[in-house]
Amino acid sequence: MQKGNARYMPRRQLRRTLAALAALIALAAVLLAGLSLPVVGATGLAARAGMSAMTEIPSEFKPTQPSQQSVIYSRDGKEIARFYAENRIVVKLKDMSPWVQKGTMAIEDHRFYQHRGVDLEGIARAIANNLAGRDTQGASTLTQQLVKNTLIDKGLRAGDMNQVRKAREQSITRKLREAKDALAIEKQLSKDQILEGYLNIAPYGTSVYGVESASRFYFSKSAKDLTLSEGALLSGITQSPAKFDPTLHPENSQNRRDQVLKAMLREQMITYDQYKEAKAIPVPDLLKVSPGQQGCAAAGKASYFCAYAVNEIYNNPVFGKSLNDRRRLLLRGGLKIYTTMDSNLQNLATDTAFNRIPEGDSSGLSIAISSIEPGTGKIRALAQNTPYGNPDKEHPRATQNSFGVDKAHGGGAGFQPGSSYKPVTLATWFDNGYSAYSVVGGRNHYSARDWKVSGNCPVHAGSWDLKNATGGNNYATSVLEGTQKSLNTTYAGMASNLDLCDIYKMSQKLGAVTGDPTQKQDLGPSFIIGADSIPPLNMANAFGTIASGGTLCSPVALEKVVDADGKTFKVSSGNCKRTVEESVANKTAQVLVSTANSYGGRVNIGRQVMAKTGTTNGPNAAWTLGATPNLATAVWVGYSQGSQRDLVRMRINGAYYGIVWGNTVPAMAFREYMSAAVQYLPAASFPDANIGEGKTISQGRARPTPTQQPSEGPASPSPQTTQITQTFYYQED
Repeated sequence: MQKGNARYMPRRQLRRTLAALAALIALAAVLLAGLSLPVVGATGLAARAGMSAMTEIPSEFKPTQPSQQSVIYSRDGKEIARFYAENRIVVKLKDMSPWVQKGTMAIEDHRFYQHRGVDLEGIARAIANNLAGRDTQGASTLTQQLVKNTLIDKGLRAGDMNQVRKAREQSITRKLREAKDALAIEKQLSKDQILEGYLNIAPYGTSVYGVESASRFYFSKSAKDLTLSEGALLSGITQSPAKFDPTLHPENSQNRRDQVLKAMLREQMITYDQYKEAKAIPVPDLLKVSPGQQGCAAAGKASYFCAYAVNEIYNNPVFGKSLNDRRRLLLRGGLKIYTTMDSNLQNLATDTAFNRIPEGDSSGLSIAISSIEPGTGKIRALAQNTPYGNPDKEHPRATQNSFGVDKAHGGGAGFQPGSSYKPVTLATWFDNGYSAYSVVGGRNHYSARDWKVSGNCPVHAGSWDLKNATGGNNYATSVLEGTQKSLNTTYAGMASNLDLCDIYKMSQKLGAVTGDPTQKQDLGPSFIIGADSIPPLNMANAFGTIASGGTLCSPVALEKVVDADGKTFKVSSGNCKRTVEESVANKTAQVLVSTANSYGGRVNIGRQVMAKTGTTNGPNAAWTLGATPNLATAVWVGYSQGSQRDLVRMRINGAYYGIVWGNTVPAMAFREYMSAAVQYLPAASFPDANIGEGKTISQGRARPTPTQQPSEGPASPSPQTTQITQTFYYQED
């Protein structure tokens, strides 16, 4: 409403203008006082607010690095994946185009190099605009905006939303606090450092922060290569990232870009010809969007290893007191995560998994391949034949469940390893001083009194009726022959001469442990041929312990982790220690080398290798385990989702199998992968060992001829078998 030439201001605008005037007085007082005295001379609410702000906040503002992406690398320096809450890559000012620097100053703070952090001239101009009824202007300098964005980022990194709200509140108190901090920054940093900080922390869209990430996102190029038109476009986004996002609102973005160019022309940063040329390019023609992908789903062939490495961070309190703290560190801490994964072996393992059992194979079978380095515990590869992520129409078998690892790292308890577990019993045999030429077995029934169970272990004695693979070979054999033919009767005979608790304890010494230690274990005598649930990685680690001469290491995925400030976090070194006598491990290895040779080339990889296959009752899972002195690998094949039908009369990748033994698909995958993998490793052999050394016993019915072939087929429980022992029947191939 107007009366004559008089102009009446709406009450809300009047209050806003008076508050701005009060803030101007307070800020002027701060400057004049040189930050040494509290604000004086202001009246009313503004004076009290200013006094409180100036006396309560710290006298110095501490600049910090903004939230940054964390990056995971393979041992050979290749990037695996990125993680971030804000898509930001921090770079130096020299790596930013001068056009984005000039454009930002022209539109946001053209007196940047003249003021001391607070621009009174700009504030006066904003107030004049308010009095004239034009758009409200905030008059914040780039230094003040750096302060605000830094405080918000600090709050987000600490998980302190109260601090975030305080940094965003629209109040005189916040403005005065921000001004004081801006003045403090100007005493600590050079103008170039402040500009660099602002350009790295500012938002450039709904999910993009900092000019480097913005350049890569919108233009698929580095910030140092931005043209004038591109730099002006980015410079205009920060005032309202949602409104001026060129992918969502190209018209708004183009109008804003043109305003930036006009401001640059006005400030004589560009010529008129440059202005016309840059303005003539439509914003859609500038864009070459490259959406950034993050997380393990974007890690391709390394996705499941990536998930294991991330869980190493989530499970370790050195990265934060709580799980939420550790997640924030991963998403905002700019971690450089150097892992043990070998990209060559990882690619080989993944390719082998999909080659042997394609993702959409009609069998519905899963395959997992896990590799670990003996003597160090360093995981070299984790692969399976499913895409990482959530299932959809295109990838119905996609999953985030890692079949090869334990529950703490994204997997589960594991799977029953069948006869591939027999090396645990074999190592216990040697540890008790027996010879591999001892003759045992030949029996199909054992009662509870045939077993010795002493000490504290989750094993109980019970009756056991058993058969070999197809019911044959019911004669006593040497331990060596019984291992090569994987005779259940031989191993039952061995176990009857041992303490079952010693066999269980040997599994702990080798690392063949369940993937879910919270599950209560209640094992009968048949556990000695693979009744417990164990993840493939843990089985590979057990073979690694044998291959290393008896040194057990915890699986290791992280070599080193460093944050954006250069702080190094302590990560697991594997806690390697000798748990098995070297002679025991070496004897076990030599028997398994002989066993690998007896497979007739099925696991021939062109190097000396020890191996043991296994097939569980049914059969519903099949394994091949093996190692060279510098790489141990487990291959598991079975059902991971839904159906648990037996692995019989089925087609896998076009080939028909009457029964899927461990020496079929798993052995072929083992040979394909390991024969290529060892080409990246130096040749090595296992130490010689006298497997005939020790006590030699002979018991049981003798084998009629030395040429009898191993029997194959699923073991069938007899009618006399108890309910517990019926659960654990294994055949071997």
